[in-house]
Amino acid sequence: MQHSYRQLAALLSKKIKAGQYQPGERLPSVRACAEEHEFSVSTVIRCYRYLEAQGLVEARSKSGMYVADWSESHVQQGSTLKSAAAHPPAVEYDKLISLQHRMTELYSLTAQPLELGLHLASAAAEWYPCELLAKIAQRQLRQHPMQIGAYPAGSGLPSLKNSLVQWLATCGVDLTPADLLMTNGSTEALSVALRSVAQAGDTVIVESPVYFGLLQMLENLGVKAIEIPCVSDTGMSLEALEYALEHQNGVRAIVTMPNFQNPLGCVMPDKHKKRLLKLAEQYDLALIEDDVFGDLSAQAERPQPIKAWDKQGRVIYCGSCSKSIAPAFRIGWIAGGRYQAKITSLKLSHSLITPLLEQAVLAEFMQSGALPSHLRKLRERLSASIPQVIAAVQRYFPVGTQIVSTAGGWWLWLELPEHIDTLALLRQSVSRGIAFTPGALFSSSGKYANYLRLNIARPWDKQMDNGMRLLGQLASAS
Repeated sequence: MQHSYRQLAALLSKKIKAGQYQPGERLPSVRACAEEHEFSVSTVIRCYRYLEAQGLVEARSKSGMYVADWSESHVQQGSTLKSAAAHPPAVEYDKLISLQHRMTELYSLTAQPLELGLHLASAAAEWYPCELLAKIAQRQLRQHPMQIGAYPAGSGLPSLKNSLVQWLATCGVDLTPADLLMTNGSTEALSVALRSVAQAGDTVIVESPVYFGLLQMLENLGVKAIEIPCVSDTGMSLEALEYALEHQNGVRAIVTMPNFQNPLGCVMPDKHKKRLLKLAEQYDLALIEDDVFGDLSAQAERPQPIKAWDKQGRVIYCGSCSKSIAPAFRIGWIAGGRYQAKITSLKLSHSLITPLLEQAVLAEFMQSGALPSHLRKLRERLSASIPQVIAAVQRYFPVGTQIVSTAGGWWLWLELPEHIDTLALLRQSVSRGIAFTPGALFSSSGKYANYLRLNIARPWDKQMDNGMRLLGQLASAS
C-alpha cells in the first residue's frame, strides 16, 4: 500500500515532467494543494519534502515551493538513495547561520537522503579498525559480563590512561595517569575546559575561521569570542593576537587547534607554538589546546602539541579517539594542568563518568601494538585522496575557485568566487544528494559566505567524481 504523500508526489511529479508545471513556476501553497487534492496539510508537506529530495522542486525562503530546474540526468544521478528515503526531516537552512541552531540543523542533514554526506568531520567507516575493535569488545563482554552491571567510578580506566600517557610521551607530552581525565569525546573536554576558566560575560580568543561547535558552546555559556584570523600555512596570526591582547580587557583564555586546524587544515610551526605559549604566559591566560587531529599527519613525524612545552600547567590539553580510531566510542581526554581539580569537579557534575566498556576496548587495542600500523594506513589513505580531489576542483569548479588548504587530507577549505553564497548552494546540493559545510558557519559574524568545507576523508571513486562534478556545476550556475 502506497502512502498518501507518495500518491500525491507521483501525481505532481507526472505533471512536472509533462510540462504542466514549468521550471521556476510557483507550486500551489500547502493549504491550497491540500484543498485541491483532498489531502491533509501534513500529507502535502511530506509530499513537497519528498519532491525536494528528488530534485524536482525547491523551497525558497518566505516565498514557497517552486519547480526546480530539473532534468532526467539530475534525477537519475541521485535516484537510488533519494528514493529510499520516504520522509526526510526538514532542514531550516536559514537557521544554519544562527549560532543557537547551527549544530542541530547541520546534523539533521545526516538524516537526509544523501549519496555524499561531506559535511561532517568523519572518515569513511572502512578506514577504521572496526572488525578488530568489535572482536576485542566481544571478548571483553564474554570475559567480564558483570562489568555491565557495575556502576563506573573514577577519572577513567587506569589501563587506558597508562596507554595514553605512553602514547603522548612519543610526541613530547610528559604526563602521569593522574594528570588525565577521560571525557565523552573532545566536545565534553572543550566544554569543561571553557567552564573551568571563563564564565558568562568573560571573553576568550578563538581562531577564524573556527569550528562552529566551539562558537555555539561559547554562546551557550554567555562567553564572548574574539576571532583572530588564521593564515593558511601557519595558523592563528600572532601579530593580530598580540594586538588584541594589548587592547582588550577581560580575556580569560585562548582556544587553539595548532595541528590540522578545523577548517583550514594547517599546522602551526613549532616556533609559532612556542611564541603563542609565551603570550599566554605574559598575559596570564589559560591556553586550551584541541589536538584531536594531531595523530593524522601525512609526514613521518607527528607535529608536537603546545602542551609539550608547557612548564607552568597553563595549557589545557584536549584529545580524542573519535577522528583517529573509533568515532562511535566518543572517548576523549583532558589534561588540565593547574585547572585539573576544577575540571574534574565540572566533569562529575556534568556527566559523572565516561562509560568503561569502550575505554576497555580502546585500552586493549593500544596495548596490542596495533595503533601505529592503523594510523600509518589511515594517513596514507588520507594523503592518497588529495591529488584526485584537487584535480576535480580544477576541472569542475568555476573559474576563480581557490583551494586554500588540503593539509591533513581530511577536508578542503575552498574559496569560491565572491558572488556565490554557499548556504544557498547547500540548499541546491542537498536536493541532489550532496551535503557540505557552508563557510558562514565558521564565524559568529557570518563571514566566509563564499567559502565551504568539503570532507574528502573517503576513497576516491566514481561516486566522488560524479559528486564533485555536480557540485561544481551547481556552483558555476550560481
